[in-house]
Amino acid sequence: MSVFLSYHKITSRIDFGICTRKPNDFEQDVAYIASLPKLIQPTITFDDGYIDTYTEAFPILSKYGLKATLFVISDMIGKSNSWDANFFGSFKHITQSQLRELSDYGWVIGSHTKSHRSLKRLSPNQLQEELCSSKHCLENITGKPVDFISFPFGRYSPQVIEFCKGAGYKRALSIAQESPDGFVQRSLAVYRFDSIKQIKAKLSNQQFEMLRLRAINSFSNLTVVMHQLTTYSTS
Repeated sequence: MSVFLSYHKITSRIDFGICTRKPNDFEQDVAYIASLPKLIQPTITFDDGYIDTYTEAFPILSKYGLKATLFVISDMIGKSNSWDANFFGSFKHITQSQLRELSDYGWVIGSHTKSHRSLKRLSPNQLQEELCSSKHCLENITGKPVDFISFPFGRYSPQVIEFCKGAGYKRALSIAQESPDGFVQRSLAVYRFDSIKQIKAKLSNQQFEMLRLRAINSFSNLTVVMHQLTTYSTS
């Protein structure tokens, strides 16, 4: 079974969140991953679709001969991240042309839903909209099937899985946990303060690191609340 390392922002800018990784630190991660035998190299993924995935991460990965999977919030393509809590200024999302270039280069493009809402809290109609609208938008941009999704905040339910399958998704990722049927695999988040030691611990499934990840990921509940407050304040 594949191992997935999940990144978000790759930037030197000051940012409040723990999901930001500095380019120099990211390059150290990539250099280590590239040194591993291909059969045990993890799949590098990016959630949200920030423009720095293209401007910072893409050149570094290409330098080491690696590609990645990018999960995009379709409504935010080419826009600033008004959906998130920003304490030190907003961040731009990737454009359509940049997204198409990554796809043509061999990156896998997946969905991170339409607007980054917590899927467990949505009505059936809202859930359908988040899943299908994003899928169709990304397929129109790349000209390729989009059948891979990463769940915002890692949150999902049996209903979410059922709707994903009905929408045509074949697999999913969650930073929280895998599903019993194997449809959802767990991705291992990489945070601002992680060292190569932590990267190695994630890849070797060390128990303490897995517990540490679960503890950090539990704060996603707070992130969901902050996201809702941001949404209400801008609506």
